Amino acid sequence: MKQNNRKPKSIIVSCVLYFILYTLLVILIYSAFHFLVNQKINEAFFTLDDLLEYEEDLIDENYAHLPAKRARNAAFIIFDETGKTMYASNRTIGEKVFFKDMDLISDYQSGQLFDLFSYTDEEGAIRYRVCLSTYNEDGTIPFVLDECVLDETYRVVSGTLFSDREQLSKREFDLLSGISRNNGMLEKYVYENAQGEERTLAFLSFSMSEKQYDQILQSANRLWLIGIPVVLLAIFIFAVLFLRKVKQSITPLNQTIVSYQNGKAGEIDPKAVPPEFHDMVRNFKELLCQLEKTRAEKDALYEEKQKMVVDISHDLKTPLTVIQGYAEALVQQRVPAEKQEKYLQTIAAKSQLAADLVNDLFLFAQMEHPDFPLHLTRVDFIEYVKGFFAEKYTEITEAGYFLSVDFEETSAFAMIDARLMRRCFENLVSNFLKYNPRGTTAYLSMRRTGTQIELIVADDGTGIPPEIAAHLFEPFVTGNEARTAGKGTGLGLSIAKQIVKMHSGEMTLVAAPRKPYQTAFCIQIPTVK
Repeated sequence: MKQNNRKPKSIIVSCVLYFILYTLLVILIYSAFHFLVNQKINEAFFTLDDLLEYEEDLIDENYAHLPAKRARNAAFIIFDETGKTMYASNRTIGEKVFFKDMDLISDYQSGQLFDLFSYTDEEGAIRYRVCLSTYNEDGTIPFVLDECVLDETYRVVSGTLFSDREQLSKREFDLLSGISRNNGMLEKYVYENAQGEERTLAFLSFSMSEKQYDQILQSANRLWLIGIPVVLLAIFIFAVLFLRKVKQSITPLNQTIVSYQNGKAGEIDPKAVPPEFHDMVRNFKELLCQLEKTRAEKDALYEEKQKMVVDISHDLKTPLTVIQGYAEALVQQRVPAEKQEKYLQTIAAKSQLAADLVNDLFLFAQMEHPDFPLHLTRVDFIEYVKGFFAEKYTEITEAGYFLSVDFEETSAFAMIDARLMRRCFENLVSNFLKYNPRGTTAYLSMRRTGTQIELIVADDGTGIPPEIAAHLFEPFVTGNEARTAGKGTGLGLSIAKQIVKMHSGEMTLVAAPRKPYQTAFCIQIPTVK
């Protein structure tokens, strides 16, 4: 599989970088909408402080740069020292505010402002108290600089404030109270331009009705109704892009898995994926090796089963064919009287061979099952083996064979199924008698080795050819290449080895036995206390 030569970055580093990038983008989008909302609210609440942020433009008299359009709830006008209008943000303020009215307007710089209070005197007449006040540094305690009292017609009835006037007009009274006819607040700011010439700025802010305020909030909320889905959409898009990035980083691993699923061999270089997946890749490669090994074992097992079916068919067909032929000859009375007994003996022998094959095959299949029951008992294994071969001694010697025994004079206990272990030894003795000539000696030796008992069963007979020795414990392998020889089922040693294995032991064929042995089997069984 072709791999990308570019070395992937660490997925953790990528996660951190993408997280920072996406977070910044989300914050940027959120900040943009937050700025728009604040801008909309600020436009509705434009103050003199907001205008003075453009103080440099005021000084340089760059009036085109002033936010006249932004000041929707306010208006301002600028006079020179002679009272000439230098700039007006709209026509309305030029019609309402005049230079001669500046002494009736609160001063932003000095903090001096006019306070007006209405009350009723002892005679029940309406009076207005006008105070020119200033506040302390923290802006909490007022200090009255001068004051006067006006009657209901705005005539000065007492006080030194406005000593140059006998009576105020309604318009002057409105300016004094800071409330215009449009319910606004008025204040002034005096400064000098770049040439040192005095300029007076009058700033008029209109009070906002509750309805207007609600409209502004609704407009701002509409922005958030747009902004929140945009932010959520951005988060979703960033999450999809990040997920795509993560998937791309492990694409080589996924391609290898898909290739293996399709039956194709796949190879992956750990360097083709981020470092965090290197252990996963190594584990995956080990898993592939195990799967390939399992597949090979499965194929071998399948072939072995197929071979077993063929062997069973062959081994059953041979005696059954003889039985069928001889039986038909006897039924059809084609056998001379003097040969009938021989035919019957042959039929009996072949029937016994077929029965032995079926019985061995049934036992072999049973032992392969993991739930095959073992009836274990604690026995002195050395005494058990001595007793078995003592029983077999007469059978072996009368058949023309010899037996040599070398056992330790001690006890060694093991947990065994006596019936199955006897079958194991029966098969070994049967094998010895079938494949060795008369006069062959069987050698038995047994001793303890650590936590095990080691039993050697050997003989000085014909030995086992190398081509058969490699597959000796496989089913249907016999000591004669001609399967029609009729010497056995070929399951004896397979059953014996399986019995030993079921007892947590091991049975092996000694590769190069010592003289005078030609064949030697080693059986190891764990001991118990």
